[in-house]
Amino acid sequence: MKILIIFTLYLISGQVSCSDVIGYPGGFVQIYCSHHKHEVLNEYFCKVTPRECLYLDKQNPWSQKERLSLRRYDEGFLVMYTNLRLQDAGSYQCGEAGGWSHDVNLKVNIDSCCLGSKTVSGYLGETVTISCSYPEEFKRNYKFLYKQDGFNVSEVIRTTESPETQRGRFSISEDRSSKVLSVRISDVREDDGGVYFCGAGIGTKSVYYNSFFTVIQLQVSGSSVIIITVCVGVALLLIGGSALIYKLRCKKTRGTVQTDTLNPESIH
Repeated sequence: MKILIIFTLYLISGQVSCSDVIGYPGGFVQIYCSHHKHEVLNEYFCKVTPRECLYLDKQNPWSQKERLSLRRYDEGFLVMYTNLRLQDAGSYQCGEAGGWSHDVNLKVNIDSCCLGSKTVSGYLGETVTISCSYPEEFKRNYKFLYKQDGFNVSEVIRTTESPETQRGRFSISEDRSSKVLSVRISDVREDDGGVYFCGAGIGTKSVYYNSFFTVIQLQVSGSSVIIITVCVGVALLLIGGSALIYKLRCKKTRGTVQTDTLNPESIH
């Protein structure tokens, strides 16, 4: 009750800044709420209407409720809102009770580029390309590819001011005219398989966020050369088998004709 009273009083009189956050149905957003006066004092993330809140305190650096979770870091805390729905759109606030706060306007947009997931196949030792279309809203923002690691996600690579960015076996580029992000993975390995997310980042110093809008399942198989060799081998076996059966049938037919010709009964 004490936390709620302090929080309510601060919303009436405290300093507030506002930021838009854009997400897409089925996707998720990471919202970083930060402040230079962050003191680890009962952080919160609340939906204004209807009133729903999730809190952190000094003893608990992590909190979760259904699709929403909070995690503390040095300059503030991270809000993770997963499996977004249209009804999640609305006004939110994040901050510290009795301290700073930020208004967050969450928009959940429908866009043809960001519907459902897709599967990409790759072969060991070869190169595979993951391509994602992105929304017009993020045309001039940095884009990235993340990979799922258990219950967490980690960044694989992101765009920079260069036309193409390289990080080890991964390279990333984008075509702004067609709004397509491409990530190329060379020398594909077995552990490259898994779930990836395409997204973009945007925001201010007080509130910045990552929006994840496309899910890609990368399936890694054995070498395509081996697969082609096996297929050719099977085909040759089928062809050879068919030819052998044909020859046996022909030989059997000739034998029958000769037998009939030499049969005395056939003369009469």
